[in-house]
Amino acid sequence: MKYMGSKSRIVKDILPVMLSNYDGNVFIDMFCGGCSVIENVPDSYRRIANDSQYYLIEMWKALVNDEKFPHTIDREFYKNVRASYNTDNGNYSDALIGWVGFMASFNGRFFDGGYSGHNVVGKNGKPRDYIRENINNTLAQVPALRGVEFHSVSYANFAVPEGSLVYCDPPYKGTKQYLTSKNFDYDKFYDWCRKTAKNGNKIFVSEYSMPDDFICVWSKDVTNAMHQVNTKKPTEKLFTLEC
Repeated sequence: MKYMGSKSRIVKDILPVMLSNYDGNVFIDMFCGGCSVIENVPDSYRRIANDSQYYLIEMWKALVNDEKFPHTIDREFYKNVRASYNTDNGNYSDALIGWVGFMASFNGRFFDGGYSGHNVVGKNGKPRDYIRENINNTLAQVPALRGVEFHSVSYANFAVPEGSLVYCDPPYKGTKQYLTSKNFDYDKFYDWCRKTAKNGNKIFVSEYSMPDDFICVWSKDVTNAMHQVNTKKPTEKLFTLEC
């Protein structure tokens, strides 16, 4: 699934690092987003996916329960569903709102990135179906997500089972955010990580930088495309805490 900040290109790098440092059996993806990490966690673990984006989680729950959604999302339907989301008029299910918002918004930005479109002609003159590409990629993930426990609460209110591995991919500090993740309190998050680690859990965080007590255990330069033209190549890092 196309999702801003997706770890699909580095999950095969970071997952072995995390699992090799963990001898328990509960893996929690606390900011699961597009689920590119949790789908690759072996099902021998108890797998838990959480995200505060309620409509995203409702979409994932519906998909793993084999609910069907439209594969063609024209601009008018997109506008109608977006209006329903903005006015909370109940015309569409929460799962369908999630589906349309994430499948048909540019860069998966959930009604914040604009309508991506079917058969959009690019600079090379060739048409590209951004929506169908996103749908096909998302549906391909579903089999690997069966058995995952889905939740939608704030990370701060999540009851973490003792002895869990908790992977966090929060909104990156100093980068463009989803509307729903603006005003993220980083100091509060850092303190929560410290407390959760002291309670007997293994914490890993993906970020560009963290406070000095967080130890970088992996890094790699990765090109991130935030829109069709401009790209940047930051250094992705994985941090942990020693307690």
